[in-house]
Amino acid sequence: MADRLGDIVESGEPKRLATGFVFTEGPLWQSDGSWLFVDIEQFSIFRLPPGGQPELLRDNSGRANGMTFDHQGRLLMCEGDNRRVTRREPDGSYTTIAERVGGKRLNTPNDIVGRSDGSIYFTDPNGNGRIPAEELELDYPGVNRIAPDGSVAIVTQEMQYPNGLAFSPD
Repeated sequence: MADRLGDIVESGEPKRLATGFVFTEGPLWQSDGSWLFVDIEQFSIFRLPPGGQPELLRDNSGRANGMTFDHQGRLLMCEGDNRRVTRREPDGSYTTIAERVGGKRLNTPNDIVGRSDGSIYFTDPNGNGRIPAEELELDYPGVNRIAPDGSVAIVTQEMQYPNGLAFSPD
């Protein structure tokens, strides 16, 4: 693992790659050198190829935020306004992989990460103020796990506002 930023980037100087966005989030690097990212306020997901211009990958994304890849290389995303976690299939269609935990509808899935065993972990804050309180079925923010068999379980409910996830190499 690199110890210094200079070991993994060409230059320490910032460089503007694109403009015209409102609120970008969820950057995700692809092995071809391109980046995927969301513009939450435009409900869109973009792909930025090396040296190119941003390309719209998906509009009407349900206010997608966090993104990652599963073990098969399929894009997974948290759709906060749609209150679900989805997977982009090779044919470009989308499959819901989580919308409930413990029989109750998710609040607003936010960030997501995959683990080496094939499990997927995602944060589920308490609605971000965008979901009316009377529509929330879960009365807590939490972190959840989608097991390799597709089952969804609560990992923890003991956070005020879970935001961001990562695993260390060990």
